[in-house]
Amino acid sequence: MVEYAKDVLKEVGKGKVPEKVFLQVHHCFEAIEFVGDLTIFDIKQIKGEYKQNYYRLRKGQYRAIFYFEGKSIKVIALEHRSEVYKKWQ
Repeated sequence: MVEYAKDVLKEVGKGKVPEKVFLQVHHCFEAIEFVGDLTIFDIKQIKGEYKQNYYRLRKGQYRAIFYFEGKSIKVIALEHRSEVYKKWQ
């Protein structure tokens, strides 16, 4: 199951993230859930000292930051590449 943070849904609702990009990212996460393989998309683990493993999904000029909680994917940020890393840290 893919779950989005309230902030992510607000950004999409306000138009800061194009709906087309949101749908592309959502379909990527659905495919990851179905297949269970992170190598089918441009996904990398974010380096650093964190309580859990964070990953980023690159889709054009946009990045989605997410982590796994059990079998769920929790998306905590989805923004333009110039802004996404500043906000979620």
